[in-house]
Amino acid sequence: MTQQQISKLLDVPDRTLRDWKKNRQRLYNLLESLEYGEVKEKINAVDIDDVVVFKPEQYSYNLFWQTNEQSEQKVYAIISNYLSTMNEDDIKTLCNQFGKNLVKSVLKDKYQKMYAMGFISTSSIDIPLTGSFNQNEMYKQLIGVINDC
Repeated sequence: MTQQQISKLLDVPDRTLRDWKKNRQRLYNLLESLEYGEVKEKINAVDIDDVVVFKPEQYSYNLFWQTNEQSEQKVYAIISNYLSTMNEDDIKTLCNQFGKNLVKSVLKDKYQKMYAMGFISTSSIDIPLTGSFNQNEMYKQLIGVINDC
């Protein structure tokens, strides 16, 4: 596996992996020698594009309102939708279910895409965005909640 894959699957910060690479070479080499797909399957991990069974009872309310029952949803859609609510309990549920790194990755991707467009589009008005996405107050608040998980 690559360092990025190890970080994503095991929810280990890059800084820690760099330390392991220098100071715990046998551990790092072992992780690096493993096959990504095999590890993902063994630890029951998911990727952003995976489709999983969504259980609405795990969250404060069902954002996938088309059904009150379990349904199949993309991991990216679940994380993205619940990050939009800014509900701390739901964000903690996301972190527990999918891992901090994956939740951060979706948040970063979502804000980068918004800032690349240059505006947030609502039903009646476009709100212009200036500056850098990582300086946005809502982004900072969400990152803080994720880091506290």
